[in-house]
Amino acid sequence: MAKIINLLPKSKQKELHYDSMLHSLWIIVIWSCLSFALVFAAQFATKFYLQLEGQVIHSQIDALQQEVDKQQNSDVKTQIAAANSLIKDYHNLAVASPQWSRIIKAFAPLPPAGVKINSFGVNTSNKSVIINGLSPTRDLVIKLYNTILADQKDFYGIDYPLENVVPATNNPFHFTFYVQNSLWNQP
Repeated sequence: MAKIINLLPKSKQKELHYDSMLHSLWIIVIWSCLSFALVFAAQFATKFYLQLEGQVIHSQIDALQQEVDKQQNSDVKTQIAAANSLIKDYHNLAVASPQWSRIIKAFAPLPPAGVKINSFGVNTSNKSVIINGLSPTRDLVIKLYNTILADQKDFYGIDYPLENVVPATNNPFHFTFYVQNSLWNQP
């Protein structure tokens, strides 16, 4: 390669050098502006595209939400009805429980040892108690009757079916008696 010799004066050489640098600088500025404009346009186009896609997705979500709401509403209504029924049953039981517990507490010490009470029912409409059980002897059935009859503070009006005392051993029995208002209405 041949060597290039510049015969221009030094000031002209500097001017050409500065002109070359200025030209290079302008090229850099132009390319920077073009790339900035290109990036800006790409971002703007992306934003516009994402907004359109967002609207489409949002409308799809709304449609699905409405479909699910219709389905869930019936499911939720069924669950709410079941929960309300359960709460109502619990409330009725809670209202009746204090009476039951007081009646059972008053009755529990009355049966003599050896007597088995198989069922204990309370009729809330007429405030009666119905018991069924089994006694090893007739004497224990009579003792149970006398004990309930003697407890005038809590119970009254015990019936005395004669079939309760017919067998001498392994005696099944049943009694119906009423709860005193003082025990029934206790707070």
